[in-house]
This record gives sequence, structure tokens and C-alpha cells, in this order.
Amino acid sequence: MKKVLLPTDFSANSLNAARYALDMYLEEKVDFIVMHAYKVFDYHEKSQLSATPGKTLLEKNRQDANTKINKVVEELKITAGKDHSFEIAAHNLLLTDAILKELRKRKIELIIIGSQGHTGAKEVIYGTNTLNIMEEIENCPVLSVPSNMVFQPLNEIVLANSFKAELTPGDLHFLISLTQKFEAALRILHIAEEGGLNESQHHNRKLLGKKLAEVRHSFHSLEYLSVALGIYSFVESRGSNLVAFINKKHTFLENLLLNPLYKNLAHFSKVPVLVLHQSQEAAD
Repeated sequence: MKKVLLPTDFSANSLNAARYALDMYLEEKVDFIVMHAYKVFDYHEKSQLSATPGKTLLEKNRQDANTKINKVVEELKITAGKDHSFEIAAHNLLLTDAILKELRKRKIELIIIGSQGHTGAKEVIYGTNTLNIMEEIENCPVLSVPSNMVFQPLNEIVLANSFKAELTPGDLHFLISLTQKFEAALRILHIAEEGGLNESQHHNRKLLGKKLAEVRHSFHSLEYLSVALGIYSFVESRGSNLVAFINKKHTFLENLLLNPLYKNLAHFSKVPVLVLHQSQEAAD
């Protein structure tokens, strides 16, 4: 049975992302793990030296977390599919550490999160936790869902790609399976800020086409635009359902997320963002 991890901070945004997940997998057997991370500082669960007050505070936080998680699960069950099941998890860890613990424990197909933190401030398009998960969780796909986004069957997925590195079948596996699941078209978009492809990029583009032979796909390019503005324009003009990136270490945040226009892409286009990490072998 597929397992999907749903981190929650009990905000309306994280609950909406969880509902998006249920609709996305409505016809499939899926075990959803609803997880909350809290942190009682100066206390480590394996420590034998902690004072009793610290243990009391830890237990209170654990009980509160479990109560709130169970409440979320009861809300989700209202619209869950007949083949959906739920597990709960609460960890006295920082969020990314808690996710990594779950990934070591279970074979998780996808992590689905809300794009904003619990503040929901309009000027904060990607909360700190969301950015950390996108950048640091490298061995599992991460799907970020904008606030108030209602799931619609995926008709067209945009893969933004620079063709600077050769992609392996492992890099593409989840994206291909998602495209096939919804019989969606995959549009590979290259933004050439300075125009044109070099010889290596042409080579990688050709190889990518061969590896995508099983899915309906096409290549598109825009020149002399910033990456953010190019993606925004392309997605808005076509009504695409999802934007995907295959991230090489240290390039996703530096080239995209720190660009204010990219934040505008997330806010105004209201399209979920899927982040996949390139395998270490291909990235080297």
C-alpha cells in the first residue's frame, strides 16, 4: 500500500493540503501518515539526565499533539476515499528531522505540505518550514500546495529544466508515474535567460526525450526572460496544473526560491509545486 506523509501544524493551510492529498489519491489504496513535529528544548527523549519538569512538559506536548492530530484525522475521514487509512505520528524533533525519521521508518511515496506556515501572511509565500523541507529532504518527492487550492485532475504538468545535467530513470520515475496516473501531458520548459542551448544542453535534451518516450510530452523554450517570469507566463497562459523541478543540490533555492519573482509565481499562479531531487550520481 502506498504511504503519503502529511506534516501538519494544525493550520487551515496544512489541513487544505491534506484534503488535496485525499482527492489526489481518491481512487487508490493509500495509508496517510498525519505527522506533527514539536520541540521541547533542552530535553532529549533518550537522555537519562533530564529533570522531572522537563519530562512532564514533554509528556504534555506529546499528549496535546496526539489529541490535535486525531482531531485532524477525524476531519479528513469525512471526505476520505473508501480505501484510505490513517496513522498518526508526533515527534519531539525539529520538522525536517521528524520527516527524516519517518522516511527511515517507512517507505513513503510523497510528502504533501502547504506552501505557507501557520501565520498565513500573504507576504510569506513559502514559509521557512516549507523551504527547509524542499531543500533538505532529498530522498522523497515533496509537493507544496498553495492555500485554498482545490484539487483538479492533472491535465498538464510543466517540468522546468535547464538541461545542464543528464537525468537518470530514477530522477524521472515519480514524475513519469504521476503523468501516467492522470494521463497528463508533460511540457518540458527551458528558460534561456541569455538565449540558446550549448552542445551539452542539446545532448541532454535529446536524451531526456528518449527517456520520456512512454508519456505524452513536448519541449518548449522561452528566451531572454528570468526563470521566474518565464515559468509564471507559461503556466498562466496554458492553465497548467502543476510545476515540477528536479533539483540539483544548492541550485533550487539559489536560482529560484530567493528570486522575488518566483515567490510571485507561487502566489499569483496558484499552482502546486513538485520538488524532486536529482540522484547524487547524476548530480556529481
